[in-house]
Amino acid sequence: MPRFRERPGQAQCHPATQTPPDQSSLIANRYIIQQRLGKGSFATVYLVKDTKTVAAEKLKVLKEIPVGGLKPNETVHATQEAQLLSQLNHPAILKFYTSFLERDAFCIITEYCEDKDLDCKLEDLKRTGRTLSEPQVCEWLCQLLLGVHYIHQRRILHRDLKAKNIFIRKNIVKIGKLCFAVQRVLDVFLMFRQRFQKHF
Repeated sequence: MPRFRERPGQAQCHPATQTPPDQSSLIANRYIIQQRLGKGSFATVYLVKDTKTVAAEKLKVLKEIPVGGLKPNETVHATQEAQLLSQLNHPAILKFYTSFLERDAFCIITEYCEDKDLDCKLEDLKRTGRTLSEPQVCEWLCQLLLGVHYIHQRRILHRDLKAKNIFIRKNIVKIGKLCFAVQRVLDVFLMFRQRFQKHF
């Protein structure tokens, strides 16, 4: 897959200057890389333009996970994230569009949250000497709790819920990065709880 060349010293917590799209970076005959948003231990995240959708949903996020270099458990995490996201539909959960294999990479397409993540938001506030208002904190907390309740109802535990994995779009917080979420753990916990309660 073509790689986007990130500008030296580009800050990840601030909107980057749009880079002229390179037609050679067309992915799956649909997505054009605009810029690289970040790179983790086993995945690279890009901002892409969807050439086959309406203007309001043109910008999306592509997570590129090289398949060849992954350990077996990392491959499971990657496919599990796509599977879990495809089952969830809630305003406080990052919206999933599709996943596919492209050359030597597994790709996940999700919605783009232009306000970045909560960690970046808090860093910006700290740097400028500002704070979040109490009503804003309460509003985001309620949204987050509704999202957590939604995934718990579906026997899913996130296990890595932190500011870096909470995204913001149009003043709505969205839980993302479900690669460490597990579905069977909650089922096992409930099973043991039921067995334990029988003895009392």
